[in-house]
Amino acid sequence: MGGEPEILNMEQVAELLDVSVRTVQRHIAANKGDFPGRQIGGKWVFDRRQIIEWVRGEWQPGGWRRAQAELMEKEARRWGADLPETLIDLQRQAVERAAEREKSR
Repeated sequence: MGGEPEILNMEQVAELLDVSVRTVQRHIAANKGDFPGRQIGGKWVFDRRQIIEWVRGEWQPGGWRRAQAELMEKEARRWGADLPETLIDLQRQAVERAAEREKSR
C-alpha cells in the first residue's frame, strides 16, 4: 500500500470512499456496529483494510474476536503451552454470543 496509513480518521475514510464526511457519519449512525470503526474519545478511527472489506461486502462485525480465538489456539500449539481450557472456552463462547447477537439484529 505504499505509505498509505493503516489507521484512518473520518476525513480520510470519506476521501477513500469518495463521499462526504457527513455520509460517513450517517453510515455510522444508521449501521450501529455494522460499519467498521471505533470511537476513541470524541474521534472515530478506522482500519483501512476493514473499510475496503466493508465496501466489498466481505467485512464481518466481530471477525476480530474469531481471529483472536484462533490466534490463541495457534500460539498455544506453537509454544506447546497449556492455555487454560477455560480461557479458550470463554473466548469461544464470547465469539458465539457475539455472532448470535449479530444474527438477531
